[in-house]
Amino acid sequence: MTERARDRSAPTLDLAVIGDGPAGLALAAAARVRGLRVAVIGSGAPWTATYGTWRDDVPMLPDECFAAVVPGMVVHGHRRHELDRPYAVVANDALRAHLAEGVELVAARAERTVRTPSATRVLTDAGQVDARLVVDATGRRVTAGSRQAAQSAYGVVVADPAGRPLEPTLMDLRRPGPGGDGPPTFGYVVPMGEGWLVEETVLVARPAVDPESLAPRLAARLGGTVPDGRIERVLIPVGGPLPGEGGPAVRFGAAAGYAHPATGFSVAASLRAAARVADAIAAACARPGRIDPAPVRGAVWPRRLRVTRRLHEYGMEVVAALDQDDLATFFDAFFELPPEHWAAYLRIDSGPAEVSRTMWELARRLPWRLRRRLLVRRPGGGW
Repeated sequence: MTERARDRSAPTLDLAVIGDGPAGLALAAAARVRGLRVAVIGSGAPWTATYGTWRDDVPMLPDECFAAVVPGMVVHGHRRHELDRPYAVVANDALRAHLAEGVELVAARAERTVRTPSATRVLTDAGQVDARLVVDATGRRVTAGSRQAAQSAYGVVVADPAGRPLEPTLMDLRRPGPGGDGPPTFGYVVPMGEGWLVEETVLVARPAVDPESLAPRLAARLGGTVPDGRIERVLIPVGGPLPGEGGPAVRFGAAAGYAHPATGFSVAASLRAAARVADAIAAACARPGRIDPAPVRGAVWPRRLRVTRRLHEYGMEVVAALDQDDLATFFDAFFELPPEHWAAYLRIDSGPAEVSRTMWELARRLPWRLRRRLLVRRPGGGW
């Protein structure tokens, strides 16, 4: 990634992307491939979060972008489920280098975005950046205690798992200890280049749970203490309204609500959507004059995927109301579906027919007391 300062004499860009995380760099890279003049406004700081994804959800990425790829994952509900589907953990530096190759970085902090007669202007702490279109890919944040639904997690990277038998685990819904207040949790375990990440996770809760409050549950799951290691704290807003049509910038990635309402994952969805949205930006830039952002916003959230979103929010509300035992029963049934059914549900860009099919098949397999929870609400029609 190249860096340089900008001033009033610099030529106008086709696209300025605010935010140099995975979503912002993926969109910038896709736009650059399409011949657009692009710059990314960001700090250039290393990424510190851990990003996991099913390997087949991001076939466009080379293997060197991953710190670890395992052939399958395990789920523990009331029963054990072995998921024969490769799962990958991103190597942050490698993915950043892959996406940023040839992309210009404006090393600055964006402070405000305004429209001018000829362009959209980003005012930064290092000057201004003018572009025909500006995209906000700065993510979305929530604070503990907020009424916004959120996924929370508290984890530790264990450098030496000696004496701790660990296996790649998507969800361990067995109780980590006796009793305990608060929403249900599960264990998540993945290998990384520096060891193993072991997290205690609240899938979704409202109000948002403080990650620090999960430390005792993680300790219980690990036999009584949290070992020394790098601590990870996760608080991801999920669900809620999608971005409106106004404002000078188009939102993309987590900033546009790409975090899956039922999983919190957003990076793979952003990487897949980058080409689609870049196509819309290129088409808009091919026309002279000021860019109408409406078609680009339509590419960020096509109409059919808005229907999918309503279905996912429906599922989120159902899951958020379950206790520990019912959550285990729910995911026992979910992961006993044919893999193509549950895999489709776990993507925000699956068609609504695919997601509906999964929900109906799941309802048929659940005990009646849980089936009623899926049937008493109307997806997208109020609660």
